[in-house]
Amino acid sequence: MDLDTLTWLLEGLLERTPGTRHVLALSRDGLKLCHTSGLGRDSADHLAAIAAGVQSLAQSASMEFGDGGGGVRQAMAEFYGGLLFIVEAGEGAHLAVLTDEEADPGLIGHNLSELVEQMGEHLTTPPRESTGTM
Repeated sequence: MDLDTLTWLLEGLLERTPGTRHVLALSRDGLKLCHTSGLGRDSADHLAAIAAGVQSLAQSASMEFGDGGGGVRQAMAEFYGGLLFIVEAGEGAHLAVLTDEEADPGLIGHNLSELVEQMGEHLTTPPRESTGTM
């Protein structure tokens, strides 16, 4: 899937989901892949780093306190002024969605699931290979 198509799908989520402000696709290690137009470049980089950190913490919690499989379906943070949702969107890839406080978490979860299905296996970011140099 090319980045234009992926961006179009992310913009579509904004259009059909009241209360959403920004959507970002990122790799597991925090590199932004693409994002909706209202999110500036620096803010997208910052959000990608935050989302990767939250997802990593949720992964650790799952390993320690979950069933041991380490799976995280969704991580969410509620803060003054909004909500942050992070979901898996393919192997090694995630989606982060920022919303207003009044957004309906059930609708957002539903629409995110549909979006992940639309993106299918096209949004997979394999682990980066080490070059052996530092």
